[in-house]
Amino acid sequence: MTRKKLFTAAISLFVSAVLLAYLFTKTSFSDLTRTLAGIYLPALGAYLGISLIAVWLRAWRAKLLLAPQPISWKDIVLVTLIRNCLDDLLPARIGALSYIYVLTQRLGYSFEIAASTFAVGIVYDFLTLGPFLLLAVLSAGWGASGISSPALLAVAAGYLAATALVLWKIVPLARFLLRLYVASLKAFKVDHKKRASASIEKFRMTITGLQDIRGRKIDALLFVQSFLIRLCKYASIYFLLGALLKSRGIALSQISFWSMILGVTAAEMTALLPIRGLAGFGTWESAWALAFGLMALPSSLAVVSGLGIHLVTNVWEYGLGLLGILLLEIPLLRERRARP
Repeated sequence: MTRKKLFTAAISLFVSAVLLAYLFTKTSFSDLTRTLAGIYLPALGAYLGISLIAVWLRAWRAKLLLAPQPISWKDIVLVTLIRNCLDDLLPARIGALSYIYVLTQRLGYSFEIAASTFAVGIVYDFLTLGPFLLLAVLSAGWGASGISSPALLAVAAGYLAATALVLWKIVPLARFLLRLYVASLKAFKVDHKKRASASIEKFRMTITGLQDIRGRKIDALLFVQSFLIRLCKYASIYFLLGALLKSRGIALSQISFWSMILGVTAAEMTALLPIRGLAGFGTWESAWALAFGLMALPSSLAVVSGLGIHLVTNVWEYGLGLLGILLLEIPLLRERRARP
């Protein structure tokens, strides 16, 4: 590990330690362990089941985007599990790039096919956040204590419009980015180098892949798939929140689904930070607690629920991701051993 990576890991560890220490001033470790020990199993089962449906939906969307290139259900599900695992583990969402790495380095797909399908999937993921965010602001955020509802509504509407525009103009936008990339290479006088030329060509071929996807007229189906993926994500976390708070005497019917969406959105935005807590611990819970605190919910409840949700989701997703890595690597290891 390089010094830079060690320094980044040390900073992340420091951020986690400071923020978690502060959060535990609002609650206690024993309170957290009691909440986890008393987790309501039927609601936990609903979380696990719905999250697996979301995995299948994301794999189905990736399989559709990769067509006409064939890929087995087993392989695309494993790719999805690995991507889900690494997505939140690394800062600034760069873990999602594991989708490209696994497809190209482990399954033999070309970079442009992997990159173009990845880009389209990411845009749809961002696009489907907009409708949920708008509904959450209108249903839960409007008039809530400490929240400027018109400002939140304007941000949500602007976000939805911006992502829709990016999807609509994704090919011209990609061409514009290519021109900027080429200009920057020329400015640094490295455009003539072999690697620079190869990267420009891969960029061009990725744009061709984007054109092919847009030309297949599958936008409606991709939107429905992406909408259902996000719905399953929120529904699973809603049941998990209910499973955790059951031991605190709070029934699922008492929990606002739309308030939870605001909390999840605030927490997930921390993944875009270049520096955050190690594996998101500390920063994720802080944003969750802040969002729930602005809606006048008890701080101890906000902190315990944030810690509990982050722990359970990480254990589940990291476990599935490790299983995906093992199942993907075992056949490759067997092939290497069988070679003379």
